[in-house]
Amino acid sequence: SLLRFCGHAIAVRDRLLLTTETDHATGRGRIGVRDLQTLKKLDDWDTHGIDPHQLLLDGEGHLIVANGGVPTRPETGRLKLDLERMDSSLVALDEGSGEVRRQWRLGDPRLSLRHLAWGRTARGPVLGIALQAEHDAAVERASAPVLALFDGVHVLAVPPARPLSGYGGDIAFLDGMFAVGCPRAQGTALFGAAGEGQDFIPLEESCSIATTPGRIWAGGRHAALAASSGPDASRDLLSLPDIRLDNHWIVL
Repeated sequence: SLLRFCGHAIAVRDRLLLTTETDHATGRGRIGVRDLQTLKKLDDWDTHGIDPHQLLLDGEGHLIVANGGVPTRPETGRLKLDLERMDSSLVALDEGSGEVRRQWRLGDPRLSLRHLAWGRTARGPVLGIALQAEHDAAVERASAPVLALFDGVHVLAVPPARPLSGYGGDIAFLDGMFAVGCPRAQGTALFGAAGEGQDFIPLEESCSIATTPGRIWAGGRHAALAASSGPDASRDLLSLPDIRLDNHWIVL
């Protein structure tokens, strides 16, 4: 059947490439398993949901996948349809076989789980999940959370300290903080590892987030911003007049 890539991939054990995909015939989410060198398709696994997006390993033999849960149809591309049927979830698959191990959902079915970043608290690792709200009412979307946290047992949405337009783009973790790009709120929201709201850094259409030691890098419309952490925090704005950055970037 015809498969469509969903935008994210990871390398596993230096020999496999895993990609999130959608089966056009059924609308179901799949994980494509390919040889990392030749890109030959070796297998594909069910994500046990629809609209799969980012995927990460948890270091314990599991592949963690965010099923965005937004229904689409092949004939209308990425147009969102039948949102009352949304079914977003976080799923843990066996890293070697793709067998489902666990699955979690938020209490609000109109919050789409999409982008992932591992962080750490004193109690251990925690997964930050950037959310996108798909409520019918604009007022609900405007006040909706942009971050959820997964502690290995529960997935819980974090109420924002200020309205963030219900749209979390990219996410990264640095020095005890999750940074979430919020392009519709025109900035980057910072949260503590336990979800406490800490700060908001204005930047037009801020979405792409990356980190280097001691710095969070946010990319926006015709500009990028480097924010340092620690007691001597600084914020440096870099003008990019001829560049409009996309949703993600990485440090090379």
